[in-house]
Amino acid sequence: MKKTLILTLIIFTGLQSFAQKKSKGISFALKVGSENETEKPKLVVGIVVDQMRYDYIYRFWNDFGDDGFKKLINEGHFFRNAQFGYVPTYTGPGHASIYTGTTPAVHGIIANDWYDKNSGQFIYCAGDGDMNTVCNCEEKNVDVQSADGKMSPHHMLTTTFADELKLFNEKSKVFGISLKDRGAILPAGHAANGAYWFSSEGKWITSSFYMESLPDYIQTINDNNTASSFLKGEWKVENEFTHNLRLMYTTSGGSAIKKTPFGNTILKDLAIKILQKEKLGQGKTTDILAISFSSTDYIGHQYGPHAPEIKDTYIKLDEDLAKLLKEIENNVGFDNAVVFLTADHGVVSEPKELLERNIPAGYFDGSIMKTELLTHLNSIYGEGDWIKNYSNNHLFLNHDLISNKKINMEVIQRKCAQFFLKYEWVKNTYTATQLNENEYQNSFHSLVQRGYNQKRSGDVIVSLQTGWLSSYWSSGGTTHGSSYSYDTHVPLIFWGGNIPQGQTDRKVNIRDIAPTISTILGTAYPNGCTGNPLVEITE
Repeated sequence: MKKTLILTLIIFTGLQSFAQKKSKGISFALKVGSENETEKPKLVVGIVVDQMRYDYIYRFWNDFGDDGFKKLINEGHFFRNAQFGYVPTYTGPGHASIYTGTTPAVHGIIANDWYDKNSGQFIYCAGDGDMNTVCNCEEKNVDVQSADGKMSPHHMLTTTFADELKLFNEKSKVFGISLKDRGAILPAGHAANGAYWFSSEGKWITSSFYMESLPDYIQTINDNNTASSFLKGEWKVENEFTHNLRLMYTTSGGSAIKKTPFGNTILKDLAIKILQKEKLGQGKTTDILAISFSSTDYIGHQYGPHAPEIKDTYIKLDEDLAKLLKEIENNVGFDNAVVFLTADHGVVSEPKELLERNIPAGYFDGSIMKTELLTHLNSIYGEGDWIKNYSNNHLFLNHDLISNKKINMEVIQRKCAQFFLKYEWVKNTYTATQLNENEYQNSFHSLVQRGYNQKRSGDVIVSLQTGWLSSYWSSGGTTHGSSYSYDTHVPLIFWGGNIPQGQTDRKVNIRDIAPTISTILGTAYPNGCTGNPLVEITE
């Protein structure tokens, strides 16, 4: 009885106080969550740096200025143990996972391109043969038959956080931009207003999936701010390297800019122009701009993470970031923006660099594995076309032949998996049956499982030893794709007026980014989301 009376008095007192304040002209807004909850941001900018290892932040820290990476970290929240919770760590899956809040097992982007076991053809993650290129080519804004623009996000099976925003806020604008088509298309999602990427001629183009013609300001950029204007003189660092930019342009045309730091600069210029011309962050609803800097990946592949070229590229990217952040502050405002920066994957040191330091590593020939496995299967089951394909460390068996011969699928998968273990460069193997019938939580097995899609993945998945790469890279350069920290550990920074400053060292996942942004925006999580909001940001 006493508890009921006390509760009644508290409610009455609260209502009386509310009525008194309302009578004095004090307005109230409905709040959900903490008392410090504020208005939704006017602009969300997602920045993905293609092939950025976590340790680059500290390796190049003393060479950065105060207004780029340092500004993001000193004023924002730095998650220092952000990991990709799956394998393979490629560009397509990385961008899809960041923006959908899930992994290839769910969103379906299992690689940049993959073998389709139904058609026997390779599928490109952003390819769409039903679309046409939209450009200001000779035809001026007419759809043309060009592979550069035959693109859309239709292979991505789930929504992005931008899609969820657009579902109920049609006035919100969403754009994705990158030198790479997949770096622009997958982050922008299915409902975007536009996505722009670089053609093989060094011009900004898009797809008929988004629009029938390029905006006038994109045409103007193509006419005036061309790749050729950057590819003059030399790219050099004294006593380190010299590259003739004019020769690169003569040899490869405008697309040569991708393999220079100025590819990032021309993308930054486009980002600023879109912010201005589309008036992003200037309306009553939230707008989203997804930016993916790709030159870091092209240069990283060619020269490796130990090269002076990669250091100079990040120093120049730092300057580009500083100009972009200044534009956001000046035109949208620090308090009205949320920016996050991360990477789609890291990269391994060149095996020759590791071997010079007595660290286990090496190069292998994948064709040997396929050839010797076929001989092995022929010896067991008789002559036959047992193997359909081996790519992305996935083995695809001939299901029709296996069925006709009445061979148990699980048995032949296990025999293949066991056979591959004889190679020095193979660490583990996994069968499709194994991944379908078991659930793994906290092991390398779980990383493989989150990257495995039952409809699209192979019959046997091979995991390589640390430091091993295909013999394709033996003449120089390096790549990524593994489940190891050099590929999975990337920076993750949030910055904006309502982002608490600090750093967090607990392990978080890249798939946590999307639900974090969704929580900030008050929208539904992407429909395949398996991540969790980062409480350091949302609470």
